[in-house]
Amino acid sequence: MPDHWHALIIPGEGDTLPNLMGALKVGAMRRVNARRGKRGSLWEPRFFDEIILTVKQYRDTLDYMHLNPVAKGLVLKPEDWAWSSFRSFGGNGEIKMNVDLLDMPADENNRL
Repeated sequence: MPDHWHALIIPGEGDTLPNLMGALKVGAMRRVNARRGKRGSLWEPRFFDEIILTVKQYRDTLDYMHLNPVAKGLVLKPEDWAWSSFRSFGGNGEIKMNVDLLDMPADENNRL
């Protein structure tokens, strides 16, 4: 999205979401600023999180993320959004963003 991004993140043992987000923001800021030839802050200091508890909630969130550029009128199909993980989950086209796929239980009511 032009003004925000979505991710499903599972912190590893010993990691915290604030630490992961801080590291991600700093790394991205350095790359973006280097490409633009600029310095300084890029991201807002906060982030918004939601705990995913069930398989259904995970799938619904993933669908929302993949369909968000379509809903905003930025592309016609989710696979047309260059920064999407849609193709990694079985969508048409070349996979441009590799993601870790989770082995999900079949029952959507299962807790994660």
